[in-house]
Amino acid sequence: MAVSAKRDLPIFFNSDGGLLREAVQIGSILRENRMTVGVARTVAEGCHRGSPLDDACRRLMQSKREHKARLYFGGARCASACVYAMVGASTRHVDPGAKLPINSNTGREIEKTNNSLRRYVVAMGVDPGLVDAAAKIPSRSSRELSRGEMERFGIETRGLYETPWFAYHGPAGEFLLLKSVTYPTGDTADEYRTRTVGLACSRSSTNIRFMYHQELTAKESRTPPMIRAKIGDSLIDLTTLNPQKDLVERSFDLEPRQLQSAIETGSFEIAEMFDQSMIKTPSRVVRFSTLGRLTSLRWNQNAHQRGDPQVFRRLHLPQINHPSSAERKATVF
Repeated sequence: MAVSAKRDLPIFFNSDGGLLREAVQIGSILRENRMTVGVARTVAEGCHRGSPLDDACRRLMQSKREHKARLYFGGARCASACVYAMVGASTRHVDPGAKLPINSNTGREIEKTNNSLRRYVVAMGVDPGLVDAAAKIPSRSSRELSRGEMERFGIETRGLYETPWFAYHGPAGEFLLLKSVTYPTGDTADEYRTRTVGLACSRSSTNIRFMYHQELTAKESRTPPMIRAKIGDSLIDLTTLNPQKDLVERSFDLEPRQLQSAIETGSFEIAEMFDQSMIKTPSRVVRFSTLGRLTSLRWNQNAHQRGDPQVFRRLHLPQINHPSSAERKATVF
């Protein structure tokens, strides 16, 4: 992986799946290294295109470290746990000839595992509805995702993409809401970065904790941008002079009135401004929509002090609220 990252080479999956925990670990490594992935079969020169590999091809593949090979997208697949490894990559391509079969997980605490997966995919910039769709398919069978589902869930990076808000309980019993925006960057806009915002409340505080996570390119990490959040009518400085591992991670407390103001405004705004003498990257403003789940919530001060999930008065709040087309279109200037 370290060698591949230095050479900036894409990785291609062709897998029937495997262990879920290891798949998430692979996805996290891909994101840490800002990798690009696709779904394709690599066939080394001297091997036949047929599958599975014959003994002669296996011996050829094992004879040296690198081989000249051809990529074939038709018939390639990334199934089951492989999908969760793939979505960890920063930039993802799925050729129309490739397939992504999904199915449910197995184990004793399936719902706990699925909630962990939902948090993981949102942090990767993917709709947690992917996990819900997989949970409906028995583990001994599978169903291929349609191209429409791949687009709806944000599996393939293509333009701007915003996840819905995802609600869950943290390890200390706090109530949290999480969402992310993925957008193109780089000189040719063929690289993607994800920003994540979270809201948390607990018994220990009368305020709401606002959490912000932003990925940086290598250039941006060397010359960090000035970052400012607009929450309702409040401006908050998020600038980090020494980001760790190409990341900006900040958190701060919001008063209930500030959150309510942002809900009424319709979005949170995160602006980043670069020193143009050091890096020729234009300033950007990313808006995180408060439509959907946040719009249907109202602040409940008494419940907040109890650490109750009814901290927000619910009007119509399903377990996972898929956003409308208006919500899904994040805005970057």
